[in-house]
Amino acid sequence: MKKRRTPRLIRIPVTRVLRDEFAMMLYTSMACLESSPTAAAYNNLAGIMNVVQIALENDRRHQHEARLINGAASAMNQVAGKAEAGMPLAEHELAAIRVGVSTVDGLLGRLDVSALYVATQQLRAMRQAAALTSTQEPS
Repeated sequence: MKKRRTPRLIRIPVTRVLRDEFAMMLYTSMACLESSPTAAAYNNLAGIMNVVQIALENDRRHQHEARLINGAASAMNQVAGKAEAGMPLAEHELAAIRVGVSTVDGLLGRLDVSALYVATQQLRAMRQAAALTSTQEPS
């Protein structure tokens, strides 16, 4: 009896153009958080971090990078109120976020497009589910 073949997604490496686009969004959002924080800059950076975190889930090859990105995400959760209010962030708050940005930038060339696409779709589904549950208030 033959063993069943489980289909896998084709590994398509991140191209230079896509990596540059991600990096531009990362560093532009980081520069905005450093100089004059806005909700849009915070949300852009949080979105990219979340997509990469989801893409790295259960990936044993990049456990160290995943921990660094999780640390940056925790720092971002702590400063969310300040960033959305437009208050300047302290240097020690920005340092942890910078580590995460550098880690994501270094990791982009080693990820594949399929994993990022699936992670983007999972994040979109989670956001829709959260929006749906927040609009349905208990009676």
